[in-house]
Amino acid sequence: MSTGSQTLSDGRKLKELEVLKLYNQGYPYRQIAKEVHVSLRDVVIYVQTISNKRKSQSTTSIDDEIVLEYRVNLLRSEVRHLELKRNSLKDDLEVLRAQNIKLQNQARIRQTELDVVKRNLEYERFSTIVDEMFTE
Repeated sequence: MSTGSQTLSDGRKLKELEVLKLYNQGYPYRQIAKEVHVSLRDVVIYVQTISNKRKSQSTTSIDDEIVLEYRVNLLRSEVRHLELKRNSLKDDLEVLRAQNIKLQNQARIRQTELDVVKRNLEYERFSTIVDEMFTE
């Protein structure tokens, strides 16, 4: 077999795999044809070819494929769950950051108030000392 026909065969196999991937994801035939840049007729032929291959498989192979598909679906479900959890944690983090900023601002305000009180006490002490000095 020549390299040119091998490349053509590999290209066709890649297109078949892409068609299978989109077909398994539930894409309609027209959308698959548009995405993979093949004719609608080719999509139908690829899907039929794949279906025929599956029908001709041994029972053990089909059982293995069913178990594998089940495991893949479980993993996809777990990934979706983890993504939801990650998004929830991101939201919680944003809330905590906002609370942190609010607390920092409150601490600055309290520190400013404390500084004012300290200055007033120092002024009162100074005034008391000055008054005592002049009254003596």
